[in-house]
Amino acid sequence: MATKPPAKPAASAAKEETPVAAPPKSKKMLIIGIVLLLVIIAGGAGWYFSRGHASADAHAEAPKTEPPHEAKFVSLGENFTVNLQREEGDQYLQAGITLKVMQPELEEKIKAAMPEIRSKLLFLLSSKKPSELQTIEGKKKLISEIIAETDGVLGLPVPPAATAPAHDAAASGAASAPVAAAAVAEPNPKGVVDVLFTSFIIQ
Repeated sequence: MATKPPAKPAASAAKEETPVAAPPKSKKMLIIGIVLLLVIIAGGAGWYFSRGHASADAHAEAPKTEPPHEAKFVSLGENFTVNLQREEGDQYLQAGITLKVMQPELEEKIKAAMPEIRSKLLFLLSSKKPSELQTIEGKKKLISEIIAETDGVLGLPVPPAATAPAHDAAASGAASAPVAAAAVAEPNPKGVVDVLFTSFIIQ
């Protein structure tokens, strides 16, 4: 009969153990809730940034959708024939000139201003000595000067190196080669971008 009283503490112990199982469930639910919240936040952030990058890429690629302009070649008419500056005797230059442009509207502007362009280029060509035009550097400098003269007539900005007076290069025979190399300038992409000689004869 002395063994029956301890049964009550066992029952009370069982009652005390049952509430202990509840906290792990609440913790598990809390962890699941936090994980779901983090997933939602991460998904929203990913969507926001991907949308931002997509719109930025769309803006960045917008200029690329424009097709590039095709080059236009505008002939300046019949060949130029000018007397060159005397060195050892009378010599003249006969040159055919074609201008290369990338802006379609410049073709009509060049044709409209043709008399003025030809007049400016006649003065430019006649200011040259034969020795200036016989080197590659001299021809490159002449191209740069033709571009500058034409752009000037068309009202376009002219690079500073191309605006040097033509007679400066011819002032000294010894200094002509270095000056020619230094005066070549990059053409304005919105103006005449190159000059092509269809003929170039010094006699």
